[in-house]
Amino acid sequence: MTQHNVITSPPTQPSPTDGGEPAWPSGLHPDGRRRRFLGGPKKAIATALVTVVALLFIVPFYWLLVSALRPSERIFADAGNFLPSAITLENFQNLFAQTPIVTWFFNSVILTVGSTVGSMVVVTMAAYALAKIQFPFRNTIFVGILASQMLPFHLLLIPLFLLMIDLSLIDTHLGVIVPMLAHPFGLFYMRQYMLGLPQEVFDAARVDGASEYRIFFGIVVPMVKPAMATLAIIFSLEQWNDLLWPLIVMRSEENYPLSVGITTLVGLYRPRWDLVMTAAVLAVIPIMILFFLLRRQFINGLGQLGTGSK
Repeated sequence: MTQHNVITSPPTQPSPTDGGEPAWPSGLHPDGRRRRFLGGPKKAIATALVTVVALLFIVPFYWLLVSALRPSERIFADAGNFLPSAITLENFQNLFAQTPIVTWFFNSVILTVGSTVGSMVVVTMAAYALAKIQFPFRNTIFVGILASQMLPFHLLLIPLFLLMIDLSLIDTHLGVIVPMLAHPFGLFYMRQYMLGLPQEVFDAARVDGASEYRIFFGIVVPMVKPAMATLAIIFSLEQWNDLLWPLIVMRSEENYPLSVGITTLVGLYRPRWDLVMTAAVLAVIPIMILFFLLRRQFINGLGQLGTGSK
């Protein structure tokens, strides 16, 4: 058997670059090691901050959930305990037996879906007109709409309430939905998003004879789906948690949304905290599900708005 001698060459130093320094691989350069060493603490600090912020949101919800599962007499007695001493579903049974929680829930769904869909249609069409259609005083109208956002909503309560009386919309779902359709923030967000869309696409469609409605539904809507998903989450969260306006418009208990119905459980002499905690848990779950379903579109919509890349 013949033996082959393996000749190993000594390690060579990297050849100098034009700047006179050796062309070290990025993973071996001392500065690269230093940058990775400095990047470790920065990443740890960022992770710690994100963890703290996450705990600020998770801990209250955990306490709410645990309180809903505790017996009513132990809600505040065991408030300092991280784990419940006893778990029961009695609070959920009492909530469904003693309150019209199902009716309140479906009222909230109707108001949220109606307000969200209506607002998205209004702000998307208005944003398209203000961003991609040339007409006189376009920017002036946009600035005027934004200026209305500076008015506190409380100043508009009495005029809106009188308007709803004249339209016979008191104690109706439309009375809650209609005043919320024109959303200045949604219009601003969608207009800024559409300004980043390539103008050449719209010019080519007009040259081919497409109408503005066909351009809107055939070109604009598919291109702004991430922004629409973002607005869907924002509008849904706002309407689902809205208390002031539904409290003013609604008069009968069977028309209360969930947010108003929960307030009726806090009586003057004996608040039903067991039912309040349980109803609050049920109120949080739909919004969490909606966010998890649309989280990617939500993040994409915010990211593309910031970078302007479509």
